[in-house]
Amino acid sequence: MVTTHTMPQTASGVEVAGSASFLTSTPPTRTTTARRSLPRPARVVLAIAAMIAAFAIDQTTKAVAQSGLGDGRVVELLPGFRFDLVYNPGVAFGLGGALGAPLVIGLMIVSAALVAWAVFRAVRGAATVGTMLLSAAAGGGVGNVWDRISRATEAPLTGEVVDFIAVDGFAVFNVADIFTTCGIAGWALATLLGSRRD
Repeated sequence: MVTTHTMPQTASGVEVAGSASFLTSTPPTRTTTARRSLPRPARVVLAIAAMIAAFAIDQTTKAVAQSGLGDGRVVELLPGFRFDLVYNPGVAFGLGGALGAPLVIGLMIVSAALVAWAVFRAVRGAATVGTMLLSAAAGGGVGNVWDRISRATEAPLTGEVVDFIAVDGFAVFNVADIFTTCGIAGWALATLLGSRRD
């Protein structure tokens, strides 16, 4: 009597099906959430709004300083820190006061470049924080240039900048200087930290 041994079909079928399923299954995909960004018009509007806000704050504080300190009054806030109205024909620390209109033209070019750079970043969709910081810096730069244009009396572009924040041993400056300096420094720091994360 010849006996035939047959392979268990069910078990074999399960093994083959399982192997085929393993070989043909697609690897799990990592689900990533797309970074949402503002539409281009909104980014440009935000950048321009930041510039206008910085310019408006600067001009408002200068008007208040002229009104409250115009008679030579000095307001002591802390030792070595006070409000003291000064008209500055130059740039930082009073440098370049004798250059006149050529200095102002150079500052106008720099301010225009900052404005264009901030708007370009907004159009391109660069990091919003960096763009806002540059926009504030641009608004501050335009504020000081506007002083030189609007306050000119003897000749065009020879107006003096209104400074009123005095720090002993450092300088007398204004809010526009704060926006410009902190805006550019903040942008540089944000860019450095962003590159390190990448």
